[in-house]
Amino acid sequence: MYLGSRILAGLATLTLAGAAAGAAVPTADAATTACGSSCVALVSQEWGAGYVSSVAGLDARGRHVILAAAGAYPAEDFQLEYVAPVALLYTDGIVGSAVGTTWPSDDAYEYQYTPDGNDTGLCLGTAATAVNGTGIGLETCGVNASTLWITLSGDYAHGYEPLINGTDTNATTPYVLTAGAVGDTLTTQELYQVGDAIAPAQMWRNRSGVL
Repeated sequence: MYLGSRILAGLATLTLAGAAAGAAVPTADAATTACGSSCVALVSQEWGAGYVSSVAGLDARGRHVILAAAGAYPAEDFQLEYVAPVALLYTDGIVGSAVGTTWPSDDAYEYQYTPDGNDTGLCLGTAATAVNGTGIGLETCGVNASTLWITLSGDYAHGYEPLINGTDTNATTPYVLTAGAVGDTLTTQELYQVGDAIAPAQMWRNRSGVL
């Protein structure tokens, strides 16, 4: 666990090896060989493994994150970091009651942007409290709940599950990571169903292997 997560969680002794196993946890190669065995790329069920999370834009902090065609591109390199169980984050005052009392047994993670394996200290996150349409970009890791993503394990299906943003304030239909069209900025939206299942645009898994 890198320093930002240790500060955020106050859990210097916790490691990924001690985390509960889940769909969003595997360590594997990601977009580039240089990124190494700890990197992943996010895949939306809506679009399939041919499109993955990618950083777009010219500015460092705040660059937006989109879905782009998978390939050996540094912009698609992310390192998954286990932070802590939600219950402990709630006790520490890092997440609010909507999250802390509704999903206490689920786990929180950060996705650090690591192009070609280089730590940037920037993580997938929101610049403000998640609501419908909040854009996803790069924010400083380990500062607050905006870069936390909670795996909603109770809705795990076919290798995919929703990711709740740590700033969520809605205990009934939480604000989760949502894909739009390929090339559009990822956003948070209230969890919704299509038929009897969670919308495929809100179901995610990590893709491993050099893309």
